[in-house]
Amino acid sequence: MYNGNLPTRAEYRRSHKTLKKHFYKRWWFWTIIIILLLAGGGILGMQMTTTGPFTQTEKQTTKKKPKTKKKATTKTGVTLAQYKGIFLDQNSGTPSATVERLLGKPSATSTTTSQDSKTELDTWNKIQNGQLGSNLKVTFASGHAINKAITGIKVKRSKTLGMDEYSSVQNGQSEAVIMANLGQPNGYRESIVDGKNVVELTYSSGVSGASGANFIVNLTDGSVSGKSQTGMK
Repeated sequence: MYNGNLPTRAEYRRSHKTLKKHFYKRWWFWTIIIILLLAGGGILGMQMTTTGPFTQTEKQTTKKKPKTKKKATTKTGVTLAQYKGIFLDQNSGTPSATVERLLGKPSATSTTTSQDSKTELDTWNKIQNGQLGSNLKVTFASGHAINKAITGIKVKRSKTLGMDEYSSVQNGQSEAVIMANLGQPNGYRESIVDGKNVVELTYSSGVSGASGANFIVNLTDGSVSGKSQTGMK
């Protein structure tokens, strides 16, 4: 209640004293908060760039030696398939020109003439998978193949061919049976005799006996018609 008296100095100060603001309403408080946020963001950014998903990893690259490509070895020489592809017949056998076109120029050629009939023997010395001295010989009469022989074919055998194997060869057996029992021969010879197809199969590797031991199986029109051996034990 107003009593007409002036207030004392202390009363005046108390009545006019401004209320203190809470600390969170002060400008300096928010300035500090902003500075802390900026500083924290910078530190977090540094951590992200050094340890986070944006880390620049150092990759150790080792120079790989270039792989050297192996040179493809081209096999050359007459093959067994080419030998078998030569058809024999006095009148319609494979022409000499065709054989030469397929196999190339022969290593050697010899010619004989008898009663106005020209016979030519051509030899090819290069046999694919052949032993030293292997060759192919083809005889032509009037330009057509009538006789052929291939020798020195390398054959890897699973067993030695002895007298038991030789004795197993019986007349009347087919060539397929001989192949199944004895394996592939080292040489073939084929000709036409009196209109019949005569074949000789020579076995010379993996044969038990003296040095150079071998045996021959004869077939006429596809069936065994005889056999002979040299140096076997």
